Amino acid sequence: MLQSRIAWLDHDAEARERSIRVLAMFGERDTRDELGLGSIRDNLADLLFPGTSTIQTRLRYMFFVPWVYQQVESELARGALEADRVPARASDLEFRIVDALLDSDDQAGVFGVGSGRTLKRLPSSVYWAGLESWGIREVSLSQDRYVRSVAGLVGRRQAAQSLRLEVDGDAGGLGYRTWHAGLPEAPERFPAGISLSLTSEEAAFILDRVRECHPSSLLAHLFEGCLPAGVDYPWEHPDRSGFSDSQQELLDHAEKLAVLAHGSFLLYNLALSERREREDWVEHYEHRLDDWSASAQELPFAEWSLDELFGWTRAGSLRVSEGARTFLREWLAKVLECGSDGGRLRADEGARELIRLRESLLKKSRSRFNNPQALTQWSGKSGADRYNYRWATVSRFHRDLYAAFQRDGG
Repeated sequence: MLQSRIAWLDHDAEARERSIRVLAMFGERDTRDELGLGSIRDNLADLLFPGTSTIQTRLRYMFFVPWVYQQVESELARGALEADRVPARASDLEFRIVDALLDSDDQAGVFGVGSGRTLKRLPSSVYWAGLESWGIREVSLSQDRYVRSVAGLVGRRQAAQSLRLEVDGDAGGLGYRTWHAGLPEAPERFPAGISLSLTSEEAAFILDRVRECHPSSLLAHLFEGCLPAGVDYPWEHPDRSGFSDSQQELLDHAEKLAVLAHGSFLLYNLALSERREREDWVEHYEHRLDDWSASAQELPFAEWSLDELFGWTRAGSLRVSEGARTFLREWLAKVLECGSDGGRLRADEGARELIRLRESLLKKSRSRFNNPQALTQWSGKSGADRYNYRWATVSRFHRDLYAAFQRDGG
């Protein structure tokens, strides 16, 4: 078992038990990217919390997925599974995970709640990229290509094993490894009887993987040295003063971007509500813009360097378009001109025109400003939430990890 030291000092049962999923239509976080700023957001999120995504739910799926494919590989090696049956066998094992978890006590974040075996997106596709980012998956292939290639990989592994055994009597040190050598073994009878609770061995493995693969990330710092915190955004974390200088600088940019962009989203939704002549929606977004003013006026936007922000985002994997950078510069200038005041922004024709032009450029013929059918089909909310950079996922992962160490004595 891997040994890891944790600097947690106390036990927060309430945080551990809190569910992260709210499924009401207007309660579920809306991550649509109507104004084309998502690449900036996602690059910052990747730097803060690498390997995560908004649609991941619970940490133990980081084990369920490799255990499924380890079982598939084992059956291929024994000749108990034909190559053309790999996709069906893997899917069956994942659906058996769904069945087992739906029989467990803790169903928060279970894939398949409400859909069962009609689930369309299986956990393996959601966690595949994260498994490579954390160094758990060692074969750098897309999931589809892995499924098509795994029989050949297993065959080459067996051939290499036989050759090494023949040459020096040692079958170790094998090539063609698909999963990290230290991955804890699946429970006996897997996937029957499983739950979402990590063992301390699994928690230590996750900690070591994140710490080794992303040592300077905020994710590694939180996992290793902080208690789970019941806050809505990472910059509200009570231990923020203990974060590294680079982590704090990155969070500072993330917070300013979140608040700045949020104002544009709210004005966009307000403008559409007015075009739909829905007074209830109009009133809702006017109130939200007023609330936004209080947050925006607390931040020193006049001192903020967008060049420094864009320098950070260049370290990410997603390309940030010149159009996105230009829009953000122009929107920041307009916010400063209006004193970060939501009332002045919504009365400013230049601010409204900036939003209209940006959405029209991105959506073209489907622009809700120009296409009456698209406007009629609009539900009343499009990307109107403030960026949280996958914080709900990270918080749930942190509580799962913390609970495992607490349950087994730290």
